[in-house]
Amino acid sequence: MKRPLLLALVGLFLSLFVSLPKSSSDAPPQDSEFVYARIRYHMTPNAFMMNELPWHHDYPYGDEAFPTVLAEVTKIKTSPTSYQIVDIDSPELFKYPFAYLCEPGYLELNAKDVVNLREYLDRGGFLLVDDFRTADFSRQAGGGPEDDIANFRKQMKKVYPDRDFVHLDLSDPIFNMFYKIDSLDMKAPYVFPGQHPVEFLGLRDSHGHLQMVLNNNNDISEFWEWLDRGEMSMHDAATAFHFGINYVMYAMTH
Repeated sequence: MKRPLLLALVGLFLSLFVSLPKSSSDAPPQDSEFVYARIRYHMTPNAFMMNELPWHHDYPYGDEAFPTVLAEVTKIKTSPTSYQIVDIDSPELFKYPFAYLCEPGYLELNAKDVVNLREYLDRGGFLLVDDFRTADFSRQAGGGPEDDIANFRKQMKKVYPDRDFVHLDLSDPIFNMFYKIDSLDMKAPYVFPGQHPVEFLGLRDSHGHLQMVLNNNNDISEFWEWLDRGEMSMHDAATAFHFGINYVMYAMTH
């Protein structure tokens, strides 16, 4: 099935769950009202053993699908190119209130990265962290255990030494922004032997607002990327978009 047709069908499917009015115009948006940053970061030495650069995973198909569906089910004008690759140490990052970072098990923050990322988050920037896991066995780890969140926690301690990740549950506003998420028992798109269950974590500022959300033992962008391959059920794909759209709505209103 061709990508535009399938994405339109997904948008229609998702729209059945919302009551907000759609735009009266069927014309494609001339200007994007929402553009997010895919973060390109400095990597640990073992990152070069991967088949592709970790920060690049699911690019560009996941990035094209997500803003397309976002436009279909909301009044936000986007296009399939409503994203930008931005270096983690660049001042360009401040142009984008919402940013996506994947495979944080391979993230290595230097001093400049730490200063820039802290300022970005302190100014109100929001970070979606995706595609990482804790597993007793992993092909990426050469058959050994993998603990991506341990590395990401270590890196974030450079940014905020006094903060740690917190577990999120259904009572958190981020799961009730646009869609009312009724369960966090999400099925991951792939599971390694010994992989731990999906969980949703966050990092809060001093006022209790989320600065980032972490899809641990999960990869929702994989659902976005694989959608038109027929490798994912429509239900699971829709669920992945529900989470992503809620993240955007939270980030843009808090």
